[in-house]
Amino acid sequence: MAVVDTVPPRLPLNVYLLMITQALAGALPPIMVSLGGIIGATLAPSPYLVTLPVSMFMVGTCIATLPAALLFQRFGRQPIYVGGALVAVSGALTCALGVLVGSFLLFCAGALLFGLNIACVQSYRFAAQQGVPSSYRARAVSIVLLGGIGSAVIGPQIAIHSNDMIIGAPYVAAFLGQALLATATLPFLLSLRLPRDPIAKPHAAPQHTGRFGLPPLTRAYLIAVVCGAFAYGSMTFTMTAAPLAMIGCGFSAGEAALGIQWHIIGMFAPSFVTGRLIDRFGYRPIMVLGIVFVVAGAILALSGQALANFWGTLVLLGIGWNFAYTGSTVMIARASAAAGSVALQGLADFLIFAFVAVASLFAGVLFHWSGWAVLNTTVLVALAIVLGLVTLDSRLAKRIA
Repeated sequence: MAVVDTVPPRLPLNVYLLMITQALAGALPPIMVSLGGIIGATLAPSPYLVTLPVSMFMVGTCIATLPAALLFQRFGRQPIYVGGALVAVSGALTCALGVLVGSFLLFCAGALLFGLNIACVQSYRFAAQQGVPSSYRARAVSIVLLGGIGSAVIGPQIAIHSNDMIIGAPYVAAFLGQALLATATLPFLLSLRLPRDPIAKPHAAPQHTGRFGLPPLTRAYLIAVVCGAFAYGSMTFTMTAAPLAMIGCGFSAGEAALGIQWHIIGMFAPSFVTGRLIDRFGYRPIMVLGIVFVVAGAILALSGQALANFWGTLVLLGIGWNFAYTGSTVMIARASAAAGSVALQGLADFLIFAFVAVASLFAGVLFHWSGWAVLNTTVLVALAIVLGLVTLDSRLAKRIA
């Protein structure tokens, strides 16, 4: 009887370099999320536009996802990652200038530029799977996402301790810190040795394509995109409004930033086990579990407005995001590999972040119109629909199997 080697292979160095880069680059969005709405409330010409900077940040990510995927295929990932980091530096400096001169338009423009780089950062989870056996790709994704624990500490702490670092110019130092963090990613990005994406096969036999030259979209792919979009969108929807709600309840900007810190820890700490859970139970059950956590967060938000309610809600949102988003990432990567098109990854991120951008803007509008309770009730209704879709997909998959 043959002995099966069950010792997992050593993961490539790229996985750990991407984890470090994730810790640094991933610290940038929490600064924008923590301070974007607060700064928007002081600079925006209308209360309906207070979350527009966060929305512009998400729009930047959205519009860059498909071009980034095409550039990855043409030039490889590393040079595009380096270029993205340089764009992040320029965006952070533009935000700092906007705050310094009191220009809402300039601040939003910087947020848009800054968001372009996040399209690259979001694709680290796909890059981590290159050169890794298929049975260990979920684990590689989880390791990269573990870098987010560092992000959870670095980003909010910069937001908290840099507020009054420059006398007479609150929050400017936070965005200068963003520029330094983006610069710090460059040595690690330049050390990457990423192979060309293995699913790009220029000499392979042509496959049937649908509209826009993309392969036909499978049910599993669409369900993964819907789940990822609603999990990410619901998390952003609540997270964007949470600092405003906390300030409105009399809590300080520092307490709001600490809430975001605990939220980011919740987003990435489960990565210690998420990959193994997906290996054992499959991605669909873990996606469902993620949605359940987000629902629990919305229920906790509706139960009161104490500091513990806000922080607990943000932690549950983070955990739910991790399970749902990691599961959908693995599902999308498998569908892309089966179709032989890396563009499907870019399309998925485009659709997800288009939804997230709308959610972040709508969060400010709905919060101003109706308040924190109605906002979280909306999350419950949306996720109930998604939970039904994922459950139906699981039953269909079992019948086909």
